Amino acid sequence: MKKSLLIFVALFWIGMVANAQILFSDSFETYVTGNYMVQQAAPSTWWTTWTNAPGGAEDARISELQAHSPIKSVLVDNGTSDIILKLGNKTSGKYNVSFYYYMPTGFGGYYNIQHYVAPGSYASEVYFGNNGTGEVVAQNITTPFTHAMDTWIFLENIIDFDKDSAYLFVDGVKIVQWKFSTVTSGAAGPASLGGIDFYAGSITGQTSKFYFDDVAFTQLITPLDPPTINVSTTSINTNGLAPESFTVTNDGQQDMTFTAYPTYPYSATNVALATSPTDLTYVASAPTSVLGGFTADVTVRSAVVFTPTKVNPSIGQTITSVFVGIGNDVPTNTALLIFERGSSITPGPGNLLVNKPFTATTAGELIEVILDSPLYIDGNDIWIGYTCDALATTYPLGLDGGPRVAGVNWISVGPGWSEMNLAVDNNFMIQGILQGSAIQQWLTVTPASGTIIPAQVQTIDLAFNITGLPAGNYLSTVVIGCNDPTTEFSEVDVNLSVVTSIENNNSIGIMTYPNPANNNFNIKSDSNIDLVTLYDINGKLVNSYKVNATSTQIDVNNLSKGTYLMKIQTGSNEITRNIVVE
Repeated sequence: MKKSLLIFVALFWIGMVANAQILFSDSFETYVTGNYMVQQAAPSTWWTTWTNAPGGAEDARISELQAHSPIKSVLVDNGTSDIILKLGNKTSGKYNVSFYYYMPTGFGGYYNIQHYVAPGSYASEVYFGNNGTGEVVAQNITTPFTHAMDTWIFLENIIDFDKDSAYLFVDGVKIVQWKFSTVTSGAAGPASLGGIDFYAGSITGQTSKFYFDDVAFTQLITPLDPPTINVSTTSINTNGLAPESFTVTNDGQQDMTFTAYPTYPYSATNVALATSPTDLTYVASAPTSVLGGFTADVTVRSAVVFTPTKVNPSIGQTITSVFVGIGNDVPTNTALLIFERGSSITPGPGNLLVNKPFTATTAGELIEVILDSPLYIDGNDIWIGYTCDALATTYPLGLDGGPRVAGVNWISVGPGWSEMNLAVDNNFMIQGILQGSAIQQWLTVTPASGTIIPAQVQTIDLAFNITGLPAGNYLSTVVIGCNDPTTEFSEVDVNLSVVTSIENNNSIGIMTYPNPANNNFNIKSDSNIDLVTLYDINGKLVNSYKVNATSTQIDVNNLSKGTYLMKIQTGSNEITRNIVVE
C-alpha cells in the first residue's frame, strides 16, 4: 500500500513537471559585468526597481565574483538596492518562483513577496542571517530556519491559488506554509501575486550582502481566465416614470466582484438642495499622534479615500480647501495631494489632481490649504492627503483619537499603497471643506455591490424620483467597477427627460430619442400622446401624426438633413422639442 502511494505521488509530480510552463527566466549571462542590471534590462516587462528608477541607487550591478551558472550573477551590496521582479498580479493557478542565493560569511540577505506589481503590500519577508540562521515572517508568524553560507542555496516560492496556500522551500526542504491571502501582519490581504522584491535588507544589526542568480517563474497549473465583464448597454433613455434595468455578465472563469453607483457629471441643469454637507471627513475626535515613527528617512504619502458612499450626499458641491493635521513632529517638504478615482483591483488612488506645497511650523497644528481651483464632486471616490519628508523615528502624520474607519486610511513610501497599520486605532487628520449646494439625486442603483460567478447574469435595477425636478434634460452616469483586469470600470449613461404639465404644473415625463436621429425618432410618455406635428426651421408644416398611445416611432428616413421643431400634444398640454436629422 505504501509502495503504491509513493508511486502515485511520483507520477503526480512527474505529470505536474511535464505540464509546467516557464513563463520567464534570467541567468544574467547577456548583461555587461559591472553595469546596472535593471538599466540593462530596460525597457523590461519583468524587471524594475522599487520606484521604477533603473540605473540609480536602487539598481544592482552584474558581478563575476560569484555565479551559479555559468559566470555571472547580480550582486546586492550597496545597502539601497531594491529590485522588483514583476509577476503580473496573478490570481489563479499555481506557480513556482525560484532562484539561487549566495551569502558570504559575515553577511546576510533578504527578499519579500509582493501582492501587487506596484509594491507596498507584503505577503511574506525572508531574512538570511550572517551566521546561517534565517527567519521567515508570514501571517504574523516568524519561522526560523538554517541555511548554508559561502555556497549557493536554492529557493522555491510556491503559490497555489486553489488552496490559498504559499510555501517556501530551501534546498528542497519545506520551511513554512501559510495562507497566501494575508499580509505579513496577519491581516486579510489580496489573493494576488505581484512580484518578488530583492532588497538590500537584513536582520537587525547585521549587514546585507548577497548574490542572486538563475531566476525562473514557472506556471505549474494553468490559471483560469480572469473575470470578464459584459454590460448589456452603454446608454438608457427614460422619462423617469417606470423602472429601468441593464445586465452585467461575467464571461470569465473566475468570480467577479463589482460595485455599482450613480454619478452626476457637472451640468447647469442640476437642481440644488436647500441644505448640504459642509465638509468631508472621517475624523472622529480630538487630534493625537500614535503612529509609530519610521525606521529610516523616507518620503511618505498619506491619503484618506472618500468612497462613493461617503461622497454621495455631497455630489454637486466643490472642495475649496483642505485642513491637514500635523503629528508630533514637524515635517518638511510638505504638499497637499488630491487624487481622482483609484483602481478597483490594486489599492491606491488614480491620477494626481492637486499638488500644492504648504509649510508646517508647529507640531499638532491643523493647517488649511486653499485650492487654486475648486474640485467638483461627481460621485466617484476621491483621495485627499499630503506628502512630506520624514526623518527616522519621527511622527509627522497627524491622527485623530479614533476609532479608526476600516479601509479608508492609506500610506505609501514607494509606488504602491497599503492600509495604515491595523494596530493603530486612529484616522488621518484630513478634512475637505465644501462650498455650494449638493444636487437633487433622482437615480437609485440596486444592488450597489456583489459577486457574479462565471456565466452568471446580474440585473442592475434603476429607480427614479423626479418629484420637484423642473422640466429639462438630466444626465447621470452609472459606474460599474469590477476586478476584470482589462476593464476595471464600465459606464452606462442614463438620460432623463422631464416635462412640466401646463394644466396643473405636475411633472410628466416625455422621452425623445435618439437626437440626432438617422432612421427613426422615438417618443415615450407617461401620458397618452394624441398628436405629433413636425415643422421645418422656417415654421412650415412638414407632417403630422395621430398617435393615441403612450409611445410612437417617427420615420425620418425621407426627411432632409437639418433641424426640425417637433410639437407633442398630450391632452391640453403641448411640449416642444428641437430634433436634428442626420
